[in-house]
Parts: sequence; structure tokens; C-alpha cells
Amino acid sequence: MAEARVPQEALRRPWHGASDRAEDPAVVLIRLHRAEVEAVIAYRRTAPGTEEQARAWRRVATLRERRVALMPAASATRLPPLPAAPATAGALSTWQKLRRRLGLGRG
Repeated sequence: MAEARVPQEALRRPWHGASDRAEDPAVVLIRLHRAEVEAVIAYRRTAPGTEEQARAWRRVATLRERRVALMPAASATRLPPLPAAPATAGALSTWQKLRRRLGLGRG
């Protein structure tokens, strides 16, 4: 007797479809959230006051900007605040400080 095969779609797990929808805003938001969490962890593991910490903080801030640009305004206001910027000279440029103060995003 011939063996019955299960259709390929039935074998897929529901959480494995994200790679099929790379342009979907919800998938992009999930990926940005994951990247932001990893960047915050990297920031917290760096030595305080170093250039490496300033670079890590800029990465966290950039990812947050990109994430907020894609989120609804109500959801964006509920996000926890970013960690405090390091006191090193290279943390933010003057332009970045001005954009942040005025609330100008990339999107």
C-alpha cells in the first residue's frame, strides 16, 4: 500500500512564516525589536565611558528611531525610555541632539 504524504503546508509551523514576509511591517517591527534588545544588552556589557559604549548607545538610539518610525503613535509613547547616553564626547553629534530634542525621526 502506498504511503500517504502530508502536504508541505501542514508540516510548517505557524511561527516559521516570517521569512516569507520580509516586507511586512509587523515582521520588520519584530526584527527591529529583537535588534534593539540585543543592542541594549551589548551597551550594558561595555565598560562605562569608553568609545565602544558610545558606539553601542548610538546603535540603540538608531534602532529605536527606526522602530518608532514604523509604529503607531500610541504604541510608540508606551515604549520604555532609552538608557542614558554616555557622557563621552562622541555619544551624539550636535545635529543628532537637535533632531532628538525636536522629535524629528527618519521616517
